[in-house]
Amino acid sequence: MNKQLWMDAAKAKGFSEFEIYEQRNTSTSISIYEQKVDSYSISDCDGVALRGIYQGKMGSYFLEEVEDSQMDDILNQMIQNTKIITSDDEVKILAPAKEYPVINRQETTLLETDNSLKIQKLKEIEDCLQHMDSRISQVMATSYGEAKGIRSIVNTKGMNLCDEDSNAYIIVEVLAKDGEDAKSGYDWMYLKDLQELDVKSFASKLCNKVVSKLHADAIESGNYPVVMERDAMTSLLEALCGLFDGENAYKGISILKNQLNHQIFDEKISIHDNPLMENGMNSVAFDDEGVACFSKDVVKDGILKTYLHNTKSADLMNTTSTGNGFKNGYGGIVGISPTNFYIENGQTSYDDMIKSMERGIIVTGITGLHAGLNPVSTEFSLQSEGFYVEKGHIVKPINLFTIAGNFMDVMKHIKYVGNDLKMGMSGIGTPSILFEKIAISGK
Repeated sequence: MNKQLWMDAAKAKGFSEFEIYEQRNTSTSISIYEQKVDSYSISDCDGVALRGIYQGKMGSYFLEEVEDSQMDDILNQMIQNTKIITSDDEVKILAPAKEYPVINRQETTLLETDNSLKIQKLKEIEDCLQHMDSRISQVMATSYGEAKGIRSIVNTKGMNLCDEDSNAYIIVEVLAKDGEDAKSGYDWMYLKDLQELDVKSFASKLCNKVVSKLHADAIESGNYPVVMERDAMTSLLEALCGLFDGENAYKGISILKNQLNHQIFDEKISIHDNPLMENGMNSVAFDDEGVACFSKDVVKDGILKTYLHNTKSADLMNTTSTGNGFKNGYGGIVGISPTNFYIENGQTSYDDMIKSMERGIIVTGITGLHAGLNPVSTEFSLQSEGFYVEKGHIVKPINLFTIAGNFMDVMKHIKYVGNDLKMGMSGIGTPSILFEKIAISGK
């Protein structure tokens, strides 16, 4: 595709501004079961989004394969598209920022590593788990995935941006059985190089995680201090990211409307959105509108400092974009998404939080977020699993209990924030948090 040729042709047809957004993604996934390759797939997807302003209206067109010979027909179709639009909303194509940040990324060598070596490593993990503990009855899935993405934006206002990133991960799920009792669990790890993977250490951690769930008991209903372990807390925060969406706040969909510079959480809570994080899952120099990205405090010492904005929501609220305008695929509209979004570490270790409880609960997993969480009111009622604690010691695993409350309320009553932050697979992360009290429904 000769992009300059397309922009020149668009100008000649009467487009006042024109932009070409291109996204190319390649990925490989491999799964092992019982020492054999269970699945193996490679995908390569290239997509182009064209948009242009014609007589004050924005026309757009999306396609996977682009030939310069299609140019005349497609530009004519975009003009026809603008004639259907009846909205008077202002449309714009942006000029480039004065400067863009540089992202520090460790090179991912795995994309150049022979796939036979990755398969061998997966087999080693499976074999290690199968022989680590007699209660591991089945390694249900041992998978590897890698992806590389290239993104570019070129327009008639002088924008000419391009970036690329790659990542790789393993994810393993196992089943533990002891008598009639069975429990499953999984763990995962991001990789930049195969040498980073300590097979025995990874397998041991997963084995202990799953075996510790066996022979879980019920718990009496009541209000308990609750340590929300970091993976469970991350799931909850991820489901509620829309609270900080600027457009949601403007429309009143977010409970945080009109709460800028107000105390919304306990002062121990600070939340950051950092697109410049070194080796971050979602580290980017610019968003899908070409706005330069920057690190920002979303919540500082419990006070809401900013919403996340694209240019549309920023205009609605008479402010500037925070560089959070992203598409869900090349053909999607520009929405609002966090980048590397996380609750800042506190000073207390996970073990010390447990030791501080006379009688309490550790929540290690929650389910039913789609049905049991209201993202507007933040009321939740979620089936959970975890451990019962007495006098600072874990007494037994527990399951079949429900935690219930209001997220905005419990986030105002925090005893400790842990120092064990881990970023999740979506680029959202939290440390473990000890809440003063959460309602538990058990037996």
